[in-house]
Amino acid sequence: MPYIEGVDPHAAAPGLPPSLDNGDPGRDELLSLLRSHETPAEAVTRIGRNRAWMRSREMKLAFVSNPHAPQVLARQFLPHLGWRDLTDLSVNARVSPVLRREAEKLLRTRLPELAVGEKVALARRGSRGIVEMLRDDIDALVLRAVAGNPRATESDFARILTRSDVPATFLGWLADQSSWSQRRAVRLALVRHPRTPPPSALHLIPALSRRDIDELRRDFAAPRLVRVAAERHLAGAGFGGSRTRFG
Repeated sequence: MPYIEGVDPHAAAPGLPPSLDNGDPGRDELLSLLRSHETPAEAVTRIGRNRAWMRSREMKLAFVSNPHAPQVLARQFLPHLGWRDLTDLSVNARVSPVLRREAEKLLRTRLPELAVGEKVALARRGSRGIVEMLRDDIDALVLRAVAGNPRATESDFARILTRSDVPATFLGWLADQSSWSQRRAVRLALVRHPRTPPPSALHLIPALSRRDIDELRRDFAAPRLVRVAAERHLAGAGFGGSRTRFG
């Protein structure tokens, strides 16, 4: 570097922590730099390009999570992260949409390898893309976790409730214990679904509007028990609770 009056030729590059130029920063310092959104992009890039510094999973996650990390370099580290890390990245608003989508793609490829408990944890806190993946699962526990995800929408349940393979235990839970059954579209889909446990379906009928009940009694695609209950409800006979038998 040519001599310029008033400039130290051995000084670190502008904006870079001196330890990066010295070549011997500690792991804790590197993590601190990557976890700070005030670290200059040049410093973040320099850390990411040093293979010796980037060996640990923790360093890779911190690098990918930094908004200044170059996307091309960050994508190379994604396959080395665990499913929990990828889940966190998928909902991290500071991470670029490109990297969040890439994290979702990797999770999709790993779904067959995950145990039910891992899918449940994933469904509870995953992104919209993950909700869309797991709403097609056949396990009742996973579907209940999807229902508890704040990113789940009514359209997700519209899709779930059109499936013929939905577990009856999930439908019963959705009708009896979930706040989703307070939604008109969900309630109607539940009473019409052939796998909804009869006591649960009958319990929902009095909460429907008169117009909905009138349409339900004439809907021959609905279970016969539900149609009879709707007919009697309109006639004012009632049905004495969800355990009443109908002929």
